[in-house]
Amino acid sequence: MFAAPPLTGLRVLDFSRVLAGPYLTMVLADLGADVIKIENPDGGDDSRVWQPPGQGGESAYFLAVNRNKRSVALNIANDEGRAICRELAANSDILVQNFRPDVMERHRLHYAALAALNPRLIYCSISGYGYDSPYRLNAGYDQIAQGEGGLMYLTGRPDAEPVRAGASLADTLTGLHAGMAILAAVRVREITGRGQHVDLALLDTVLAVTSFQAQAALITGQNPPRVGNGSVLVVPTGVYRCADGLLSLIVGTDRQFRRLCVEVLERPELAEDPRFRTNKDRRGHVADLNAALEESFGSRPRDVWIERCHKAGVPSGSVRTLTEAVAAPEPRARGMIQTVEHPAAGRYETVASPLRLSETPVRVAGPAPTLGQHTEEVLREVLGYDRDRFAALRAAGAIG
Repeated sequence: MFAAPPLTGLRVLDFSRVLAGPYLTMVLADLGADVIKIENPDGGDDSRVWQPPGQGGESAYFLAVNRNKRSVALNIANDEGRAICRELAANSDILVQNFRPDVMERHRLHYAALAALNPRLIYCSISGYGYDSPYRLNAGYDQIAQGEGGLMYLTGRPDAEPVRAGASLADTLTGLHAGMAILAAVRVREITGRGQHVDLALLDTVLAVTSFQAQAALITGQNPPRVGNGSVLVVPTGVYRCADGLLSLIVGTDRQFRRLCVEVLERPELAEDPRFRTNKDRRGHVADLNAALEESFGSRPRDVWIERCHKAGVPSGSVRTLTEAVAAPEPRARGMIQTVEHPAAGRYETVASPLRLSETPVRVAGPAPTLGQHTEEVLREVLGYDRDRFAALRAAGAIG
């Protein structure tokens, strides 16, 4: 049985920083790839200094998305540093970068230059607007993409201004889409022997994940309403205050609604009320139904209602704070919270990979690297550099 993680043997050269690229390469590292993170010796990844919060001088942001990687401190503005980058690219399977499109071109580390050295190289670029866009040089940021892609418009209460999602979904979802594209390119390379350029844009991803909402806008020429925690499709859907906390509820079918009324709330008259019998009826009387549900849910603790809902097969759950979410029994039962030992931050808990493969499990969460921690190790192992070469590179300002 092949028990090693599935991407064992693939080498990833990671020039990315902050979130979209690092999230992608973290997933590849979890899957077994050897991810070599190239960082500027002068400070490294921008997110290293985004504190507080942090621990032992290490930022929580950086620790979150750089586990299981090796850090090499290289100055790509230096001729010797660029030469090392080209050598590493010639010995790598995948390269990931999320600079503005002109940056890697200026340093002669763009796809065309490196593919000439290594035709098998799969080169992934993540940017705000894409490499073939007339807007390619506009800087890409998660919040801007959420706004321009319509996701921000869809998020929030109807009587308030649009808000961005509480997590950086444009970045992380672009990273995940990039991962699927890279694995597709790996598959094609098995057949053709050649790599290719993988071009992901934050704006493209946000527009894609608005999914049926974008489709509705295309069909009707109208904006879908912003409904907060509700739904334009199925009623009731929302967040309801119980005696001691908030409960999230979604009732997708008339059958589930009847079970909610009869078995959970013990209010069979609601199921028979002509205003609420069908989803179409309920959509026309949302305010009346929500008032009745709020009255019922407010009478007892949240856990009582959730237990009843689960027993009746009605989808529901707690609305948790983040501290509650990471302490909750469900993710811990799945091993989603793991303990890491870091050379600077010491011992801390971290959120692990959500990927589950029965025959080739992903790697256990390891620590994020300190800046330049693996510079000599990687250059000795991959390129065969010796002590004299390291001394010369330091003197030239090429490595940290």
